[in-house]
Formats: sequence, C-alpha cells, structure tokens
Amino acid sequence: MLRRQVLLFVLLIALANVPSAWAEQIEGEPQIPQTHELNMNVGLATQYVYRGLSQTNGYPAVQGGIDYEYKESFYAGAWLSNTSIYNDVMTGASSSLEIDGYAGLEGQLARDWDYDLGLIHYAFPGQYPQRSLDAAGLVRPDSTEVYASMGCKGVKLKYSYALGTLFGIPNSSGTYYLEADGDFPVSGTGINLALHAGRQVFRGVSGTGIANNRLYSYSDYRIGISEKFSKYIVSIATTTSSANASVYTNLFGNNIGKTHVVASVYTEF
Repeated sequence: MLRRQVLLFVLLIALANVPSAWAEQIEGEPQIPQTHELNMNVGLATQYVYRGLSQTNGYPAVQGGIDYEYKESFYAGAWLSNTSIYNDVMTGASSSLEIDGYAGLEGQLARDWDYDLGLIHYAFPGQYPQRSLDAAGLVRPDSTEVYASMGCKGVKLKYSYALGTLFGIPNSSGTYYLEADGDFPVSGTGINLALHAGRQVFRGVSGTGIANNRLYSYSDYRIGISEKFSKYIVSIATTTSSANASVYTNLFGNNIGKTHVVASVYTEF
C-alpha cells in the first residue's frame, strides 16, 4: 500500500507540471479573464480527518486533486486520498482509497455574497464481503450528496444532503450535514485563521431497530491556522467531535471521533 501511495504522489506531481493551454498568456499583455481554467493540487497530511472522524486511524495521508472551471461559474473535479476507515471497522474488507468526484455552479448573488450549488460522489473502491458488512452492521460505503452554500466576507454556511445511504450506515437516506466555516486573515502576519463547526444528522433506523440519529449523529469542531511559504501552504489544526465512542471505536480500540491534531502541507498548480 505504501508503494501505491508513493507512486500516486509522484504521478500527481508529474501531471501538475504538464504545460496547459488554459494557462497560456503572451508576455507583456494584460491578463485576460480565462474561459477555461485547470488547477491541480497535491499534499501530505499527518492524518486524514473528515467531519471530525479520522479516516486513516492516525496515520499519514497522501492527497491530491484536479479542478476544471468554466467562466468562473461551472466547475468539476476529482480528489483522492488513501484511507483505511472501513478496513479498521470490519474484518475481511480491503479498501485503501477514497475517490471523490464533484461538479457544481458558483457565483455572486450580490456584493460580498457568493453561492455554491453542487453534487459530490464519494467512492471507496475495494472488497467488501457480505459477511464482513453484516458483522459490522454496515452496507457498501459509496455515497452521493447534493450541497448548497452561501457565504459573505469569509463566513460560509453549507448544507449537504445524502441522496442514498451515507458512508455505509444502513437505511440512512435523507441524512444531512450542516456546517459553518470562517476564514480570517490575521492582519500583518500572513497567517490565516480557520474555524469550523458542523452537525452530522443521520436519518432512518438501524438493523437493530434503534434510530440512526441516536447511534450515529454527532457534532464536530475544528480550529486551525495556515500560512503560505513560496508555493506551499502549511497548516496545523485541531479537531474534536461528540461522536459516540461506543459506536465510533474501531477494531484497534481507537475512537476515531476523539480530539485529533493534523498538520499538512500542499501546493497548487
């Protein structure tokens, strides 16, 4: 698995350095707003934490993505990371990668106000024997959400709604995640302060007859700082959640929703 991650990291860097027709500009000419724009990113984190839950059981993650934008309005992209969360909660499963594909529309409603509407699909390729899923009380984790957000002056409110079961929780169609995020530059320092609070609410009833909301719903919080050094953005953040430890403890005895510290470095092209 480590070899696969290293090869992935090298491939992303190689792709990011391929000249792009979208970025061509004649020297000395004023910059013209681009109709098409292609961007790539690649990075390394001490662990992968999403919505307050560790996806790699505290181990490092290699991550990267590619984004296409048309007239600063329509966008589409893909993002991937190594992950072990489903290997860590069921025996017999084999899944070490998350691949996200997304598309949407963004723009401005009025001065200082912006919006973002889109769809995202989370894919977790791998082997999930039915006996392993049954023993863990899960279904296959591939998931799709639609989302809408509105922001003003660095503060954003976002709502994500699951179109089917979410992240392997049975009968969870209609589950939603509501979050508030803020990004604030610290004057005169080059440092950016990021704040986050979210609430994951699961709908439906588990196979044991207990409401999913009672078992799986939780709140999560994050505070972090970042700074850009040349082409690289370095960040450190701490996250925590109210996730039920009896439900979110994996086979290694680790509560994946406990307080985590995450350091990362990434670059964009």
